[in-house]
Amino acid sequence: MSVLQRQELEGSPLADLHAIASELGVEDYRGLRKAELIEAIVNAQGGGDAPTEGPGDDDPVSTEAEPETADEPGEDDEPEAKPRRSRRSRRGRSEPESGSESESGPKAEPEPERTEEQRSGVLDILGNGSGFVRADVSGHSPEDVYVSPAQIRRCELRAGDEVSGPARPPRRSERHPSLVRIEQVNGQPAEPPQERPNFQDLTAVFPTERLTTPAGLDAVPFGKGSRVAISDAPDGPPAGGAGALLRAIAVTLADSHSDLDVAVVLAGIRPEEVTDWRGDERLTVIGDGSDRSPEAVGQVAEFAVERAKRVVERGGDAVLLIDSLGVLGSGTQRRLFGAARKLEQGGSLTVVAATGQGADVDRLVTTRIALAPSSGADPEVDQARSGTLRADLLG
Repeated sequence: MSVLQRQELEGSPLADLHAIASELGVEDYRGLRKAELIEAIVNAQGGGDAPTEGPGDDDPVSTEAEPETADEPGEDDEPEAKPRRSRRSRRGRSEPESGSESESGPKAEPEPERTEEQRSGVLDILGNGSGFVRADVSGHSPEDVYVSPAQIRRCELRAGDEVSGPARPPRRSERHPSLVRIEQVNGQPAEPPQERPNFQDLTAVFPTERLTTPAGLDAVPFGKGSRVAISDAPDGPPAGGAGALLRAIAVTLADSHSDLDVAVVLAGIRPEEVTDWRGDERLTVIGDGSDRSPEAVGQVAEFAVERAKRVVERGGDAVLLIDSLGVLGSGTQRRLFGAARKLEQGGSLTVVAATGQGADVDRLVTTRIALAPSSGADPEVDQARSGTLRADLLG
């Protein structure tokens, strides 16, 4: 492990100092104040500061996961009880307090050896800077793996990145496993961080590559990078076809375009419709039904968009189908729908959404599919109210 300067230790969070102290064998380190802990670490390293040196591959500050200090939004962690603090010697070793057992007496049993398991998934970053590698993109799970803010900063991670590395089991006060170190990001070595473009800095252009659609949509084509709004008939029955047409589009795209990353975002729909979506193994489904708060549904939808952006930054083509955009707040609607674009530098994000009536994203639409009242099982398109902006570029 690299020798750390006192100034560097003073700028480190307490969780990092605990990890360092554990590596150096400092006794009872959890009971020390920060200043005392830094003094003990300096002494355990040899009693002096070293020349400035960047953290190495074996530096616990950069590679070891911090103890979990945050869980899912809204949850509170139980504080860990602090052991009674012993008086410290100049060399960072504990001296027994009056009446305590001597060094020759019984010693506490060592913690069991940690077992590590290789884990991978999509990174979700929380507001406090920490994150979780989601075991299943469809929702939160006890198997999600905690990632410390230090690891996220070191590897320059973004929400939606595909991350892998060894994880350790949760300790007594933790709810989730923790990532020990990050080995790969989006299929590439995590260190040094890979230079990559930022989605927002890339140039948007009109779509030019047409996508395959189900029968009946020939007159309203759309392509890679389109923003497609599907609205039900004004006087039609509840969910009068938009959800069914969205499912038909999803299946057609998955079957016809092997190069596409197709994902479906479920936002506040009926539980029975969730079952229909999840019954198709060809589709990646993110989110669930209407029994979650609007804030939670919005967070899931934003996570899905960030995941798609990372695909596009790598030059890939992603499609998000949203059922339904109308239940989300206006700000979330604009962020999700407005993210769709064809990029001049390569890659595209297509968003196809059931929008409902009077959606706040009308000005962002490039293809509008308006449904007519229908008495049959298949939805019918109202050709007069439907159309595509710059359809001539799609061929």
